[in-house]
Amino acid sequence: MLFNDDTGILLHPTSLPGRWGIGTLGSEAMSFARWMADSGITVWQVLPVSPPVYANSPYQALSSFAGNPLLISPEELFKHGFLSSAELQATEVESSSSVNWERLSGRTALLELAATRALKSGIPGFEDFYSLLWVKEWAGFAAEKASNKGKPWFRWENTTTPRANNALVHGMIQYFFHIQWMRLKNHCNSLGIRILGDVPIYSAHDSSDVYFNKELFKLDKNGQPSVVAGVPPDYFSETGQLWGNPVYNWDVCAESGYKWWIRRLSIALELFDAVRIDHFRGFAEFWEIPAGDTTAVNGKWVKGPGIQLFRQMEKTLGVLPVVAENLGLITPSVHELRKLCGFPGMVVLQFALQNPDFSLGEVDPASVIYTGTHDNNTTAGWINSVGGHLGFNSVASLLNMALSSPAGLAVLPMQDILELDSSARMNTPSVSSGNWSWRMTGMPGIRSFSRRG
Repeated sequence: MLFNDDTGILLHPTSLPGRWGIGTLGSEAMSFARWMADSGITVWQVLPVSPPVYANSPYQALSSFAGNPLLISPEELFKHGFLSSAELQATEVESSSSVNWERLSGRTALLELAATRALKSGIPGFEDFYSLLWVKEWAGFAAEKASNKGKPWFRWENTTTPRANNALVHGMIQYFFHIQWMRLKNHCNSLGIRILGDVPIYSAHDSSDVYFNKELFKLDKNGQPSVVAGVPPDYFSETGQLWGNPVYNWDVCAESGYKWWIRRLSIALELFDAVRIDHFRGFAEFWEIPAGDTTAVNGKWVKGPGIQLFRQMEKTLGVLPVVAENLGLITPSVHELRKLCGFPGMVVLQFALQNPDFSLGEVDPASVIYTGTHDNNTTAGWINSVGGHLGFNSVASLLNMALSSPAGLAVLPMQDILELDSSARMNTPSVSSGNWSWRMTGMPGIRSFSRRG
């Protein structure tokens, strides 16, 4: 099995404490890894670490391959001589319980300055890193986007090839991210902690993914989506969720041997020890909504690539260390696909406990159990709104339920460890503002969450 009596913590790196306005991959991340190890945690689950394109959502990214530059630690850049002490001081932001997105708007210029200095002085390994296809694509896309004042690629006016130096700067920023991320991952692994990453099923329209692979998506002759992604009405929204991402032209993907998807998962498995694939049910059937609709109500189910995609990936990548996010309207075909793949599914107690037929003892040992996910209320908030009426009156009772379940991995959101109320919620689906901002204000005390005795 992928997991065996493991305990995980769900905390996105942006939520780490620190003095940079947002959590980074620097000293706070290293300290958090030590806290996990001392607390018996063996899995650190994160959200996508890609650069968000809008609403600060890691699930709407400018690239499925690139790392979010805002996660780069200014402190580490200073230690390597790429920032001055005055420049480092200028990046400091008063610590708070939320990401200060406005104060971070100037961070890009500082990273570009550091990257320019690094290019002049040279860093071992950069040339090999820059030769990777995704790095060259991202660097060119980012430079072109900057020259067009941040407009989405389908509104670019200036489409001349960017100067090599501009692209090199963006490539070096990605190298900063790569170095810092791999340093953190190696540190976690040395402490017996695996990192569980997150791979969104869809790419954002304004992304290097779509820009360089238009044929793989259902776009019209002007590069606009002819249909878009989402989900039908469910427990999160009466009108469904209109995500707006272009959907894949799976026939074309199949003709290419699913090369783009193989490359995508290959890069993800360099960054993470295992990955959760978001909206796994979309590989069986996906909800396709006419472009221009304002809700997801008028969509329809369309058949996905099914087992063919995963068999092709296995031929290249071997056994896939994947968790299938199988929440929402799950049909027999989705269950069948997950079982054929051999992927563990998910159980979310906030949902399961509202089903009178749920039995904790019957939870599949191969599954991953959560008190809640990034899309749920905090457990304290859930108890106040729903759980109290069902007879659940303490956060500790749900934490203990997850830890005592047969599931191979029990994941506890950090907000639940801290017993925080709804104000600490990470995301509210179908609400366009106020999400993805929660942060810890300091490191918690050591506690034991080990399930291994």
